[in-house]
Amino acid sequence: MISSPCIGLCRIDESVSLCLGCARTRDEIATWGKTSRDERNRVWAELPARRERLGLGLHRLGWSVDELQSFIVDTLRFGGGAWVSGIYGAVAEFFIDEGEHVDLDTRERDVVARTSRGAISFEASEHIRAFAFGSSLDPAAHDVIILAVSRERATLLPLFGLTCLGADAAAIDGERRSETLYDFGLGRMAAGFGIRTARPDLVTSLGRCVGMKWPELLASIGSELLRVSPTRVVRSSVGRIEVFTPIPSPGDASPQGPHTHFLPDHLAIGGDLPPSLQIPDAYIPCAIHYPAKSAVLLSD
Repeated sequence: MISSPCIGLCRIDESVSLCLGCARTRDEIATWGKTSRDERNRVWAELPARRERLGLGLHRLGWSVDELQSFIVDTLRFGGGAWVSGIYGAVAEFFIDEGEHVDLDTRERDVVARTSRGAISFEASEHIRAFAFGSSLDPAAHDVIILAVSRERATLLPLFGLTCLGADAAAIDGERRSETLYDFGLGRMAAGFGIRTARPDLVTSLGRCVGMKWPELLASIGSELLRVSPTRVVRSSVGRIEVFTPIPSPGDASPQGPHTHFLPDHLAIGGDLPPSLQIPDAYIPCAIHYPAKSAVLLSD
């Protein structure tokens, strides 16, 4: 079945008789479930021009699971842009540099990419919704795209305070699955931000901090985390990003390639997304793709 363009923002602009969320007419909305495939394709084809007339930036993409998987695979190369996952102020970023070796696996609906500096995984499913910000005719190439799930489909429960999740059975590299995963417990459904380690000394230090909120945690062992620089792991309902690069000292620039940001001022705002990128409340954002020429980062 061809998906609906509905984004959960349903309000008709009476001056043009089009919905300000999906750009369909009342009749198209009311009869969508009974409309033929050809008619739905016709409506989808007309939506870009309608959105431009209405001045709408946010819209849903009508991708099938195969099309979503193909898009993800195409981005996992040099020049394919950057993927960001997390919440506003606590994110991981993954991208591939020119000449960098990448191992890419696609099995059924899973997509996994690994480099020496980081790794990323996706589980494509019919429950993922792709939202685009922009009005280009080829959103996959030019628009910022957010992958989201409905709140009912979110698989992460909010955690509060440092939480030991035990052995990281979902680690992208099999040899890392015996390492211990800790979540900072930022209290959000959109993503879990944490670290993974096999170092006994760090496990001991983290064990003493279980239950601490992140300001107390960083005050207690922030210098040790900076020195040891464990793997950072950001999990969402559609996959995860793992970052192996060193954690920069305060004031230093982020390392080239995959890296994380943990910004208290942004965390204090309390949003899942940057103010300039908002989607309807019925959805949980899970991952953002920025095209290669985009200068906007989730942490900005």
